[in-house]
Amino acid sequence: MSISSGGRFFTVALFAVTFSVTPILTERIGLYEDTDLMEILDVNNFYDKVINGNTSFVVEFYNAFCGHCMRFATPYKEFGLQVYGWRKYVKVGVIDCSNQSNSQTCRNYEVMAYPTVRYFPPHPPSNYIGEDFFRSMNPQTMKTVLINKLIETQKNGNLSFLCDIQPYKNNLVTLDSDNLLTFVIIDTADNKVAQELIIEYCPVKKVKIIYALNNNTALVEQFKPISYPSLYRVTNNNQIVLLASGNNKTLFTEFINSDLHTAHLTPFSIIDITTKIYNMLFSRGEMPKDNAIVYLSDLEATMRYSLDHEVILRNAISGDALSALKSYLELLIEYFPTSIRGKKFLKVISEHMSNSESVSGEELGNFINKYELFLNPYVTKLKWIGCEGSHPMYRRYPCGLWTLFHTLTVQASTKNLQAFNGEQVLNTIAGYVKHFFGCTECSEHFMQMTTTIKNNVSSFDDAVLWLWSAHNQVNQRLAGDVSEDPMHPKILFPLKAHCETCRQNDEWNKTEVLAYLKRMYSTISIKQTPNDNVNIEPLNMIASKHLIDDSKYIVFDEEEWKIDVSTCMISYILSCLVLMVLFYLLVIKKRCKKNKYIYFILGKV
Repeated sequence: MSISSGGRFFTVALFAVTFSVTPILTERIGLYEDTDLMEILDVNNFYDKVINGNTSFVVEFYNAFCGHCMRFATPYKEFGLQVYGWRKYVKVGVIDCSNQSNSQTCRNYEVMAYPTVRYFPPHPPSNYIGEDFFRSMNPQTMKTVLINKLIETQKNGNLSFLCDIQPYKNNLVTLDSDNLLTFVIIDTADNKVAQELIIEYCPVKKVKIIYALNNNTALVEQFKPISYPSLYRVTNNNQIVLLASGNNKTLFTEFINSDLHTAHLTPFSIIDITTKIYNMLFSRGEMPKDNAIVYLSDLEATMRYSLDHEVILRNAISGDALSALKSYLELLIEYFPTSIRGKKFLKVISEHMSNSESVSGEELGNFINKYELFLNPYVTKLKWIGCEGSHPMYRRYPCGLWTLFHTLTVQASTKNLQAFNGEQVLNTIAGYVKHFFGCTECSEHFMQMTTTIKNNVSSFDDAVLWLWSAHNQVNQRLAGDVSEDPMHPKILFPLKAHCETCRQNDEWNKTEVLAYLKRMYSTISIKQTPNDNVNIEPLNMIASKHLIDDSKYIVFDEEEWKIDVSTCMISYILSCLVLMVLFYLLVIKKRCKKNKYIYFILGKV
């Protein structure tokens, strides 16, 4: 009985711990919706749709927190709309690699940067990771790239169900009795209007469009085009009728549709992108929170996402990347504001890799998950508070990463330990950004700025100010960008309302700025939700606190020791019950057998 009770309690406790540490990673954020007319891929459907599907696929692997991914989303959606009518032959899809459940899929396809776009032909080998697809902010450019991919795929014997988009080689146009209408487009090799029209009209039965190059001498002499491309209709009695010429796809479409209407055929319905209204509005709820407050919940959510997602996305971590990861963990061990369990958790991960020359991302992820359950290292519920955006696509992890980096530089300056110097702190941060931060463009910009560290940083305080200056440069560059949260505009900080003495005559007073940054990032709020009434606490208290009998610190004691205390109480009660039962069986019942009279128990009179 006691064993089953204890087992049930342990199961419930383990269940509670498991679900208490995963909320920020399982929530679907995403930059795309089903209404965007593209395939939303995930771990459950990727293989069936992309690898086992009958169509070609263009897939964007993206990170919902990546600013460049946000900017790329709009042209990619337009590209998806423009080729939506081609979905019998090729589909456009996306997979969110920032979603924890998709991590293994992104790792399997060796996605090292975001956004990454790949092309997959129908039924590729199971180990095929796709062919790089040129991404552009111009949807028409991507459409041209896709046409070239389809041409190559068909040339290799695939996509046989797609109408012929290869150049016509015959000297004469042969009419097919199954077709009511036959069109011929003569064009140059670098133009793709003909193939585009062939793909779009391929679903229309009894219509054939032939594409010939201007180097097909026999056809050119027969059709005598004046300019390229030129559109012709070949009648049933082999008469050649010029319909249109010039690089004007819209005009070609109008003539083809007109002939289809005359022949009582239903024209192909081409999607006009201008009629598609994007729902980019979102609910504007509460007013922006005070960004001058640093929340432990944001810091822990950020640290967990960096270790439990970004780092382990790599198939293998070795060389400079492994060295950068080891240094990052050492920096967190020294300066991250955490509980004793949290520090132990970081040390366990660091020791696990200390003698390794290469680490598997999958194996490291399993190791981290195992010790998260075992040590329960997080003080908070891992909810975004100060870094929560007005919409899930905004702020969150990028905001948290800046907050984490500022906190580490300030804590290093405050502790002034020998483990790192100011330059090393920044280089360690740069190492993480270079090798693990999911936004490729952001990483490249940051690494360009780090070239100034060597000549400008000679102390811990210099490191604090360098990172502050770099952050403001990024804010200036991204102000008004599509990745900017309209409710949290990217502005130079600190605001005058938060630090009046930090500016003098529109110039920064760096002495005051340094003092402000140290106050802000060495004082951490332990609120679990925005409406908590828990006080702000100095960062060093958080790091050293354990079992202090003070109501102000109960939040930490309950979070850190709740399972241990509950386990002890249950064990104590069960032990007492077992002893009482044993006493009854071994003593009382034995004595009752010797004397059958009940008054023996009560005592003789």
